[in-house]
Amino acid sequence: MTSSIPYLELNRPKPDISVQKSKDGSYLITNNISIGEYEKNIANYWLKSAEEVPDRACLVKCSPDEDWPQLTFKEAADKADQISTWLLNNGYNAETPVLILSGNSFAHALLTMAALQIGVPIAPLSPSYSLMSADFERLRYASELVGANLVFAEDGDLYGKALNVLGEFDLQTVTVSGDTHGGIRFEDMLGICESDRVRAARAKVQPASLAKILFTSGSTGMPKAVPNTQEMLCSAQKMVELMSEPRDPEGNPTIFLDWLPWHHTFGANANFLGCLRLGGTMYLDDGKPVPGLFQRTIENIKRIKPTRFSSVPTAYSFLLDQMEQDEELGRAFFERMRLCNYGGAALSQELFERLQVQAVKYTGKRIPVGTGWGATETTAMGTAVFWNEDQVGLVGVPYSGITLKLVPVQDKFEVRLKGPAVHSGYYKRPDLTKDYFDEDGFYCIGDAVQFIDPQQPERGLAFKGRVSEDFKLSNGTWVETGSLRLTLIDALDPFARDVVIAGHDKEFLSILIVPSEFVVKDAIKRGFVDKGPLSIITDSELMAKISEKITAHNTKFPSKSRFVGSALIMGSPLSADKNEITDKQYINQRAVLDNRAELVSRLYNDQFEDIMKFN
Repeated sequence: MTSSIPYLELNRPKPDISVQKSKDGSYLITNNISIGEYEKNIANYWLKSAEEVPDRACLVKCSPDEDWPQLTFKEAADKADQISTWLLNNGYNAETPVLILSGNSFAHALLTMAALQIGVPIAPLSPSYSLMSADFERLRYASELVGANLVFAEDGDLYGKALNVLGEFDLQTVTVSGDTHGGIRFEDMLGICESDRVRAARAKVQPASLAKILFTSGSTGMPKAVPNTQEMLCSAQKMVELMSEPRDPEGNPTIFLDWLPWHHTFGANANFLGCLRLGGTMYLDDGKPVPGLFQRTIENIKRIKPTRFSSVPTAYSFLLDQMEQDEELGRAFFERMRLCNYGGAALSQELFERLQVQAVKYTGKRIPVGTGWGATETTAMGTAVFWNEDQVGLVGVPYSGITLKLVPVQDKFEVRLKGPAVHSGYYKRPDLTKDYFDEDGFYCIGDAVQFIDPQQPERGLAFKGRVSEDFKLSNGTWVETGSLRLTLIDALDPFARDVVIAGHDKEFLSILIVPSEFVVKDAIKRGFVDKGPLSIITDSELMAKISEKITAHNTKFPSKSRFVGSALIMGSPLSADKNEITDKQYINQRAVLDNRAELVSRLYNDQFEDIMKFN
């Protein structure tokens, strides 16, 4: 244990909130740190950085090659102005959105900056709409809803099929490379800069101006389109600046290594725009926390030595498995590291402790670990843990400018929120807007929380899962999936990367285990994985080890709401195309249960022998 060892100190405030309890048992929580004034145009952040640190690298592209391309802040600002000039000269304005199909890249960044600063909305879409779809249904839906006039794809050949589909919408096409679907070459947007005209267009942008249209993951039905205004983007950055990540007082640059996609709110609005605000350097990671790709992230860490690491919990699992055997990685990771963040799902207590053991080993101190809670609809803002906390599972207290409403639901609270970073309605869907806002104008996100200590509300809130994911057993017992999932991940370490919990209207709850990478590799090597999309791992030796851990869990938690009655180990990977896992590696419990209903039925059928069962 490292709990007696101090943390690395950061320039961040202490939590200071006001809590008001209503007669109906609900609470209103606000932050006493005033948000004050904030920018009206998000471009002011990168213009300031371009003036103060013009020659500092803004973006660097990682690759297996020795030479990594980079873009300085001055180059980025100048090229963005040139693209803005092209957009203005070709009639683009607030009524002519730009559709972006591709992943993170220099061209994606420059087009984003160019459009945002002059009030041309952008709609970045998940590449899966274009590259992992058989019918392109989501691509067509998004294009029709957005009503774009221009579509951008990095590689015209790679995105050729998607561009052909979008041909029916009569869009202008911009590509960087590719022979088949050139349309307008990205380089043709560069070269001419009418600075006065761009400056005048920037001045016309208002807080209510539409900046982005971001799509949710679409776990049920078509993805929802969330309008992001300039006020939402600018207030979100002010919130982070005040509480979580102010500029370094000594001017030291923040060094990001980031893979999180820019069609998601956290990767785009928190990380990318945050880098521009901080005047930091973002290395575009060519790795990600999935088997076969994380090794690139490891190699990049060793070369870059970042000051900030922000990713999903799965990345920390991959990272620590490697770091505990690789001292070169440990030294490189902690040499300049000032802050670790996680989001998208909760970090397990076991991973937190392992991270701190490594931090103490290489620095003599514990590393600050921040997190928060938010959504596409809240510009990634909502609440944050911006103080040093030894307990995981917290979501913290509201950011400045955010008001939380906690509504009692069973033994916890449904959380609702409003503020300048929170959207006021879904794009062109008043029917959805009506369903997701209460009578007081609070956005109803559908998540549940509890006070860590009701007597000390400043300690913050703990996440208690999705209200809709909780279920009842046949005897009426409620199963709280959020907290149970974290408990089971810890209990099944190191064999489970995650778990999916089943049992609605059943006599007992069961779990489908998402195995760790080394488990899958070993099972495949030894021939213990069934073939097919619903395969399971049938290694009796592995099942015995996992059964022992589940038995220990059941002994500790004998109640029906926590006791695991049966389990199996899934052998086939989760599918992004079927909404089982998002680009951020968040597991959609409902989609997995629906898509793998046959496996769930096995958990409740005594005829199957490859199921672990517990009395």
